[in-house]
Amino acid sequence: MNRNLKQLIELNRLESEILQLEPVEKRIKKPILKLEEEKGKLEEKKEELEREIKELKLKLGKNELTLKEMKEKLETIAKKMNQITEERELNALNIEEEVIKSQIDQANEEIARLEKILGRKREELEEINKKIEQIDAEITLKSVEIEEKLQLLEKQRKTLFEEREKIIREINPKIFSFYEKIKRWAGTTAVVPVKRHACSGCYMVINDKLYGEIAKGEDILECPHCGRILYLEETPSEKEGA
Repeated sequence: MNRNLKQLIELNRLESEILQLEPVEKRIKKPILKLEEEKGKLEEKKEELEREIKELKLKLGKNELTLKEMKEKLETIAKKMNQITEERELNALNIEEEVIKSQIDQANEEIARLEKILGRKREELEEINKKIEQIDAEITLKSVEIEEKLQLLEKQRKTLFEEREKIIREINPKIFSFYEKIKRWAGTTAVVPVKRHACSGCYMVINDKLYGEIAKGEDILECPHCGRILYLEETPSEKEGA
C-alpha cells in the first residue's frame, strides 16, 4: 500500500480515537458533576432559607418592640388610674386599656406564629447544611478516584497526540493539506474503507475500474460520489507481510 495512504489511514484512526475520548471524559466526570449540580440546588435553597430567616427575625423584632411599647402604655394607664377619680376619665382609660390588651394578645399570637415558622426554617436549614456536608464528603472521595481515571485518560490522549504529530511531521504537506480540506466537512470519516464494493462513508457503490485501482493501493483515490479518500482494508497476511 502507498506509504502516504497508510499515513492518512493511521492519521484518521488517531484523530477518531482522540475524538472518542471526549465522551469518555464526560462519563468519568459525570458522578462529580451530578453531585455538584445537587449541591448547587441545595445551596440555592440554603440562600433562600437564610433570606427567609432574616426576614422572620426582622418581623419578630418589630413585634417584640411593639409589645414592649404596649406594655409601657399599660403601665402608664395604670398609674393614671391611680391618680384619677372622675368616672368619665376612668371609663376612657378602661377602654384604652382594653384596646391595648387586645393589641398585646395579637402581638403575642403573631410572635408565637413567627417563632414557630422560624423554628421550622432553622430545622430545614440545618438539614440542608448536613446534606451539603455529606455531598462534600462524597465529592472528596470520588474526586480521588476520578482524578486517577482522568490522569490515565490524559496519558492516553497525550500518546495519541504525539503519534498524530509524528505522522504530520513526516507526511507530504500537500497530501496533508488535501486531507485537511476533506476533514473539514467529513470529520473523522475523511478516510474510509471500501466495503462490499461501496464507500463506507456515503454507502454508494464504486465501479469496477475504480475498485481495481483502490485494491492496488498505489494512489490516493477519492470516492466519486462524496469525495472521501478510499482504501481497501488489508488482509491479516498482507499486514504481516508489510
